Amino acid sequence: MYVIKNTADGRYYRKLGTETHQYTDIENATPFSKWKKAKQKADILHASISPIGEQINFEVEQHKFYVLKNRNDKGYMNQISWNAPKDKAIMFASEEDAKREAIDLATAMARVGVELSFKVEEI
Repeated sequence: MYVIKNTADGRYYRKLGTETHQYTDIENATPFSKWKKAKQKADILHASISPIGEQINFEVEQHKFYVLKNRNDKGYMNQISWNAPKDKAIMFASEEDAKREAIDLATAMARVGVELSFKVEEI
């Protein structure tokens, strides 16, 4: 997966809507599956800021993200749905965060009598 980094402040691009975005930490960055698509967006961001005199550049970085998958090979989306397609599943920026969430979720569900387990998969 690829993310867009703002070189001025080291923060990452996050898409909020069609025309709106913000810069955030890697955990909330918008991932792109293809380098070319991320590069095109980075170029658009740079072109929109350049005319106002800002010297901000954007670079595309490759970053590993992780999802939780259940025994049916479906991804964890939220605490109500743990059967989401992998592309809709919650992505974690680090393997440790994903493992921690898997343990926390399994523990919480065990308290109400539901056996649930996930494996962490890199995407």
